[in-house]
Amino acid sequence: MLDAPLLELRDLGRRFGAVRALAGVDLTAARGQVHALTGANGAGKSTLMNLLAGVYPPSSGEIRIDGRAMQFNSPLQAREAGINTVYQELTVLPELSVAENIWLGREPRTRSGLLDRRAMLARSATLLEEFHLPLDPKRRCADLNLATRQLVEIARALSSSARILSLDEPTAVLSPSERRRLFDIVAELKRRGLLILFVSHRLDEVFEIADEVTVLRNGERVFSGPMASLDRDALVRHMVGHTVDERGRVPVLADPQRPQLQIRVHGARGATELTMKSGEIVGLAGLVGAGRTRLARRLAGREAGMKADYRVGQKQFSIDSAAAGIRHGVIYLTEDRKRDGLFANLSVLKNTSAAALPSLSRLGVVDRAAERSAVVPILQRLRLVAASLRVPASELSGGNQQKLLFGRALLAKPILLICDEPTRGVDVGAREEIYALIDTLSREGVTMVLVCSDLKELLMLCHRLLVVRGAAVVAELPAGASERDIVGAATEVA
Repeated sequence: MLDAPLLELRDLGRRFGAVRALAGVDLTAARGQVHALTGANGAGKSTLMNLLAGVYPPSSGEIRIDGRAMQFNSPLQAREAGINTVYQELTVLPELSVAENIWLGREPRTRSGLLDRRAMLARSATLLEEFHLPLDPKRRCADLNLATRQLVEIARALSSSARILSLDEPTAVLSPSERRRLFDIVAELKRRGLLILFVSHRLDEVFEIADEVTVLRNGERVFSGPMASLDRDALVRHMVGHTVDERGRVPVLADPQRPQLQIRVHGARGATELTMKSGEIVGLAGLVGAGRTRLARRLAGREAGMKADYRVGQKQFSIDSAAAGIRHGVIYLTEDRKRDGLFANLSVLKNTSAAALPSLSRLGVVDRAAERSAVVPILQRLRLVAASLRVPASELSGGNQQKLLFGRALLAKPILLICDEPTRGVDVGAREEIYALIDTLSREGVTMVLVCSDLKELLMLCHRLLVVRGAAVVAELPAGASERDIVGAATEVA
């Protein structure tokens, strides 16, 4: 059917037992366009993408491609129909090389059926050169940072004969230059006639790249139409059902006279010294690959062979492991929830209490009543949405998973809370809640270190910025600095 849209969803719905995740969703999308899919966390975006990807079938309605009704019983069938998905939570296998991950399950073979490694590397090099992706086909993915592993995911999707490419928060950990490169790739794919389904909580990106948008709320479609018909306020109202106050401020330290934290991080190339006041929010800024995460992990004792010495008032201690960090109240919130943060199959209750079990146990046995009494007020404070405390963490939306990690951190009573990309994959409503939480914790005297690729977010939240290059601090900027100041300090030749 030549006149049929490339993708059409008719009355699409999905239930999980008694829970309605998606209901009566209609969507029409054409070739050669970017169609954005937006909505608050829990709106049904992930469910919709999983239906398209063949992860599970719809409970009602149908998916039509080129006018033909399709039934996907597996992700393989969806890919064979031309639908390829790049998920927010990465599926790269760390022990394999870039090339092996790109062609996983589709490896070229010799006539005798053996793996043709030379052909695989050659095909990978051609693909990466065509789309200007700065990846070494031979590099082991375990040695790549999160942003670079995201590019491997995108390369894998581009290596197939995809007609529909779904991108779930693809820029969450990309630098401005990498984001620009991705958008150039998307523009080229549009010219080639692909349909790009683009999921992002960064609304400036949606307005920049999308031609059409569909907004979901509470599992239902509340708006579909051209981006040109909306402004930012209207889009936010569709997403959350009310107006959200977009804050812009220069943060002021609540009590500049509070005691200081003095930290000395020892490493192979010398020591890095930091001084922070209690309740101060310090941002680590820099380009992707500059070592912001490495420095943040070193502060929490999470880098092998590294030690951090602390002095807080008259108290002194050293940290050389994650356990030592937690014991002394130095808590690290990872940028990669799936790999390093959540116990996906454990309950909300168990995930929250994981870092505080010694204080909730007697003679090595967890006091269940004490555990529940400690966890419930924390999760109520964070407004975490879950059917019950028994629900596995894997069933929560991205925003609620992030709140779960904050809950675990707060239960451990931090003196220093290190947040790596704390609003990654979080919608505008939940992001405001996280901003408010960070501000409240600061006023309560919790010192925080923030790592964030969104420079506007850093400038809005932080009292001071430390620019990082080579996992070392190379410049300090005040709260009133500009994005231009940060980029200038980050790119200045040493």
